[in-house]
Amino acid sequence: MAASAPPEGSYNPKHKIMSLLDQLGGVLSNLTGGNLNEQETHQHFDQVAGSVPQNQLGAAIGPALANLDPSEVQQKVADSASQMNSQQRGNMIQTLLGGLGGSAGNLGGLLSQLGISPSVQNDPQSATPDDLGKLAAHAQSNAPDVFHQAMSFYSAHPTLVKAFGTVVLAGIARHLTKS
Repeated sequence: MAASAPPEGSYNPKHKIMSLLDQLGGVLSNLTGGNLNEQETHQHFDQVAGSVPQNQLGAAIGPALANLDPSEVQQKVADSASQMNSQQRGNMIQTLLGGLGGSAGNLGGLLSQLGISPSVQNDPQSATPDDLGKLAAHAQSNAPDVFHQAMSFYSAHPTLVKAFGTVVLAGIARHLTKS
């Protein structure tokens, strides 16, 4: 006996998932196609960010940035951090420092080496956008797992992701299509 279709108006999770995938497919195709201006890219990214679970979005951000040169990561994270408040920057710095603490040993020395005031270790909210960019670039190069964990911060703040630019937004879209 063949399974019957659910009654009109009833909840069908499989249909909902397929509909979401169809909708996202078109948006992701536009994002990865590269022929959108910045405003259109931001609008499409808003659609994607609002349609995928936060944990999937968070898991796509680190890999999209990981393919960039550390100097590009430093600049893009600093640009994004300039739109954060001090508490958001502090939280991200704490995540990075917490992850690097085991591998770096002397965090004060590492911060000094990167040109960041060692006082940031005790007062993460005093970190500047440039400080966050430098620390993120260091983590990208030396502790990729820590970098990916810290970048998941952006899943709760998708508006800040837009500061990364169209290339990274397209990379996030590509990663989401592979998930």
